[in-house]
Formats: sequence, C-alpha cells, structure tokens
Amino acid sequence: MFALAVMMIFCSQAMAQTRGAMFLGASFPMSDFADFDGFDDFALSSLDLDDDDAGAAIGFNAGLKWYFNVGVQGLGVMLSVDGFYNGPNSDLKTAYRNGESTMGNQWLGGSFTYDATPKYISVPAMVGLNYMYRINPQLGIYVEAGAGGNCRFITDMKTVGTFTISGITTKTVTTQSFDPAFSFAYQAGIGFEVARNFVIGCSFYDLGAAQVKGDQTVKTTIGNSSPSSNTSYNEMGKMHPVMILGRIGFSF
Repeated sequence: MFALAVMMIFCSQAMAQTRGAMFLGASFPMSDFADFDGFDDFALSSLDLDDDDAGAAIGFNAGLKWYFNVGVQGLGVMLSVDGFYNGPNSDLKTAYRNGESTMGNQWLGGSFTYDATPKYISVPAMVGLNYMYRINPQLGIYVEAGAGGNCRFITDMKTVGTFTISGITTKTVTTQSFDPAFSFAYQAGIGFEVARNFVIGCSFYDLGAAQVKGDQTVKTTIGNSSPSSNTSYNEMGKMHPVMILGRIGFSF
C-alpha cells in the first residue's frame, strides 16, 4: 500500500490522468480454491498446515481502475482496487448439511447446526501497465498486467450443538474466527473498449497463498447455569485464491 501511495503521488505530479473505469463481473474459482474433497482436506478446519481446499463457488467482483498517460500512444500506468466475494460451492454446502444430520443423530434428543458458514472476501490493490490499440475511433483492444498486494478476510464459522441427558440439556456454541491475511497478488487481462466508454474484459487473478489462523471460542451452557467459555488459537491450512473473471466496465 505504501508503494501504491508513492506511485499515485508520482503519477499525479508527473502525468495527466486520462481515464478511469468501473467494473462489475463474475469470478470463477480455479484449482484448490474451488476444490472440496472433505473436511479432512478443508483449509478452514484441517489442522494440517498443507491442506488448501477452499470449496469456493462462483462469486462477484467489483473494481475501479485508473489509467495515466506516460507519453507513449496507447500505453498507460494502471492503478487498480478490486473487491471479491465468494461463498461455499455446492459440494461444501452438501457437506455442511450432511454434518448437521450425522452429528445430530449421534446425540439422543440433541441437535447440531451451522449458524454461520465462512465466506471469502478479498481486496487486492495493484499497479501495472495497460496498452490500448485502437482499431478505429469506436473500437479498441487492450492488454494489461499488474502486481501488488491482497488483503483477505474470512467470515466466522459458528456451530451450535445440544444434547439432553437425564432431563439436563447441554448447549455448546463454537465460533471459529479467522484473522485477516496479506499476500502478494498479480493479474493479467485482455478485452475490448466500445464507443470509448463500454468495456468487455476477461482477467486472470492470482491473489497469493496465506495461512488460515484465528481464535476458536467454545461457550458451554449446562442446564440453567451460567455459560463457561474457552478460547484457543488455531493454525489451519492455507488458502490460495486463484480465479478467472468475466466482467463489463464503464469508462469515465
């Protein structure tokens, strides 16, 4: 972020800003970011530091890009900030439902549910180059590439389990939170600009691998007694968001 700030100051002083663009689109996870083969290999629950399945579904993307003229026709310095959101894919959702059914049946008169399941949010900021070749005044084709950093957030996982023995109900609420993580990220893209203000593009984003860590808090309530709480710090697998984007944009 410091490097990006310096670049922005430099650009504002030495270059004339020519245009900006706002993008909206879909993100298609790839590789281990999209895979889910069971909770034993799930990066958010496995204590094996090498497990990296994330079970991410097709998500959403919104981003802003600014382009600065460098004195060469068609070539510009690019600054970009994006936001990504991905929820669990169908395999992971099925595993959550199966887990509720199986674990609930293990406790006579009990239940087990997921009150909250993790969602993935990534916010990368990058600097790079963009080259626009204009086929005619109303149609141009561009290529671009950039590198920078990504800030990753994962929402909490929360489970609630109850069981009853001799008329006394025990309730256990487990909340696994996840620390934000930072990683190196890069992107490459290609697309078209139509009528100088409508953009259709496809991009590849690699947001870097980072370990999954965070506090796990277990609150236990037995009958009508006050709840007891225990917190531990867990280090789990690693998550590596890699995705292809299809999106449209509007220049301004």
